[in-house]
Amino acid sequence: MKLLLSGLVCCALVSTLPARAAETEKAPAGKIDQQAKLDQAIAQQQAEVHQLQGDVAREESRTHDSDEKLKQQDQAIADLKRQLEVLKAAPKDAGHP
Repeated sequence: MKLLLSGLVCCALVSTLPARAAETEKAPAGKIDQQAKLDQAIAQQQAEVHQLQGDVAREESRTHDSDEKLKQQDQAIADLKRQLEVLKAAPKDAGHP
């Protein structure tokens, strides 16, 4: 009886080996496929991050340029105000002989 059971177990194992081998072969292919998709998604995300970093750098540059222009305009306004105050403070008859 033991021999019969052992024989049945061996037959069962031998008959399932090809199915298990095929299953094992399919699993890595699926994992490889999944890994390829994951790598592609990561590459796309990295490209998008790179593009967004470029957009941010350009926007920061524009902001810096605008800030510099505003500072120059503020300085010009301050200079004109000083000149106006000097003209207001000067005697009115000094300009006419």
